[in-house]
This record gives sequence, C-alpha cells and structure tokens, in this order.
Amino acid sequence: MGGGATKVWTTGRKWAGNLMPFLCWLPLAGVGIYVMARDRAVTTLGVELLVAATVCGWIGISLFGFWGNATMRRLLEARIKDKGERWFVGFATPKFSGVLDAHEDVGFLIFGKDVLLFAGDTLRVEMPKDAVVQVRFRASVHTVVGLGRWVCVEGIVQGKPVRMFIEPRERRTMLGNLRLSGKLRREIEAWAGIVPATSAKSSSKTPAS
Repeated sequence: MGGGATKVWTTGRKWAGNLMPFLCWLPLAGVGIYVMARDRAVTTLGVELLVAATVCGWIGISLFGFWGNATMRRLLEARIKDKGERWFVGFATPKFSGVLDAHEDVGFLIFGKDVLLFAGDTLRVEMPKDAVVQVRFRASVHTVVGLGRWVCVEGIVQGKPVRMFIEPRERRTMLGNLRLSGKLRREIEAWAGIVPATSAKSSSKTPAS
C-alpha cells in the first residue's frame, strides 16, 4: 500500500464480518437458554429455539460474513490499475493465521499474459504462468460451516514450492462465492494450460472394443 492510500481491509470490517452473524444468532439462542434455565431441563422448546438460532446464525454468516465487500471493491478498483481479466478475492499466504478472518488481504486476482497477480490492499504477489503445477481446493475456516474453500494455486519457483490461497468475493453472499469457486479454479487451470485431474483420467481411458 503506497502513496498514503487509505487502508481498506481494516480491523473494523473484520470485526463486523463476525459480529453481524453473531447478532443473527444471539436473540433466539438467548431465549432458548433462558427457557431451559427457567425450567431446569433440556426442553423441546429450548432445543427448537437453539436449532432455529443456529440456522439464523448460518444464514447470517452467509449474508454478512463478507461485510463491506462492495465498498472495498470500489475503493480498490480506483487504486489498482493493472491490466487483465480480474476477480475480486480474499487472499492468504501459506504462513498466515488470522484470528478475525481467514483472509490476510482482499484485492484483485489479475490474469496477466505470463503472470498471475494478486494486487490487494497491502500485498502484491505474483505467480509466473510456467511455474504453476496444479490448482486444487483446500479447506479453510469457512469450510467448517459449509460456506467456503480455498482455491489453491501451487507452483515451483526457483526450485521451491509456492502457494497462493484464493477465495472469490465476487458475490454478495458467502454461499454465492462458494458456488463460484469452481469456475475460478477452471479459469486458472485454463489460463495456466493445466488439464484438470478428472479430465486427464477420462482421456486416458481406453474405449471398450
């Protein structure tokens, strides 16, 4: 991040992405706990309220987990001028471990002629096309609740293994972005000239005579 640009991927936005889903869960969960505490028993009503709270919390994660997405995208579009097809994504390096969010940074994954570039709020990371070995899905903290996964670009640069962890943020909801992750993987594979493993297996089968 240079030129005194305002930080986009802020702690406040990370907190909001956790707090809003929690507020969706809290009212029904609070009533359910109160009912069971009052009756001094695990009652049907209390359990039903907790189940309903869990459903509301899951919906809240999908709706609000990527809080501030549209605003961040607009601000970064004005700042990042690199040419090429681009996707708005969350990004992490292999060693990153975040308490508030799985995404180390947010920005654009840009398909250059010879380089796959992540240009974000604070990070710029490149993967040469000829270095890419495979593209695969990997679990993230969002996978635990069934609302996300990493698209992991794996390669070899100067004899060392490298990885880029990417998650789409193109859609408003996390569920929508999960559904989009397959398309992103296919586009990266096509750009890198990689034949997907399933296609390779199919093409290697000998037709029955």
